[in-house]
Amino acid sequence: MITPSPKASGPKILTIPAIAWIMVMVYAWLAAYGAGEISHHLSFLIGESGGPDYFREPINLGLALLALWLWRGLSGDGAPLAPTLGSPTWGLGGGWIVGCVLPGLALVLMAALGAGIFSPTRVQLLALILPIPFILIHALAEEVIIRGIAQRSAQRLYGPMAGIGLAALTFCILQATQGYASVWHIVNSALFGAVLGFLALGRGGIWAAAAGHAGWTWLETSWIGDGVTFTKMPGFWAGFGPDSYGAPTFTVVLMFTLGLIGAGRALQARKDRQ
Repeated sequence: MITPSPKASGPKILTIPAIAWIMVMVYAWLAAYGAGEISHHLSFLIGESGGPDYFREPINLGLALLALWLWRGLSGDGAPLAPTLGSPTWGLGGGWIVGCVLPGLALVLMAALGAGIFSPTRVQLLALILPIPFILIHALAEEVIIRGIAQRSAQRLYGPMAGIGLAALTFCILQATQGYASVWHIVNSALFGAVLGFLALGRGGIWAAAAGHAGWTWLETSWIGDGVTFTKMPGFWAGFGPDSYGAPTFTVVLMFTLGLIGAGRALQARKDRQ
């Protein structure tokens, strides 16, 4: 679990609350977006020179870890990182399940509303399994920055809910600048970013957020197309894009999920007061 430092009022360079949010968010966004762009171009150069093309995600993760290390030095965050990382076993398993179930429910809801049709296809197991390590590394690279910098720093300054909010906003801006800029993409990025933030608050930490991010990406980029064919039908509930990411059905599922999380936290708080 990510816990605020009891002795520090905030990182050294984040002593002015009015600009702290902006500083954290801008650095986190630049680090995540820049790592993705630099790794993309380096991978392209390696491929052009005759080398293998699977270096992009490891480079991306390496740059993300470098950005995290630099931020910890700049901000004076000397607290151990281990609680933030969480339990790999619980985080990877639980996060992956959440990341797959939520868009899966949205796709089923879309089909029930007549906004999409599932068609049987021949499953290519290798096509489903081979992308998993690269998808997980990609998600970990982004979540190391979003949770390890944006969420952790905002939580140290203003508390856990502020940490989740700032991280969700950072995730939303990152996704929008990567091309997911329709109204429903933006809304769903913010809501799913909040879900990942709550995952990161638990004992799974960054591992859980990364696995949730990866499970979501895996279902909507590998399963849809390689494991099953899903055809969208024109209409409001179908939204934009080939999957559930740009659809209001995913919004409904995410809002319901966040409502359950909020109700659970409220009941726990009431129990603690008693």
